[in-house]
Amino acid sequence: MSTSGPSAGELSEEDRAILEFERENWGTQANKESAVRERFSLSLARYYQRVYTICRSVEALAYDAVLVRNIRDAAVARESLTRPDTEGGR
Repeated sequence: MSTSGPSAGELSEEDRAILEFERENWGTQANKESAVRERFSLSLARYYQRVYTICRSVEALAYDAVLVRNIRDAAVARESLTRPDTEGGR
């Protein structure tokens, strides 16, 4: 069995590291962008794309259900703020 990548049903080591980082650095912090760049070599936008992609997986939910649900809820709330009102409003 190869140890180079995750087997079916498991998060990769980097995915787990991202979830751990997000757990420790939940929310917006002044130095989060530089910490993300230093640790993962990602822009903050790409980092959050990756976080949201990871959190759509069943494996992430099994890994840390509370964190994943908080991230999913925050994404839904953010999306509802940026989505135009399509029910007869402006």
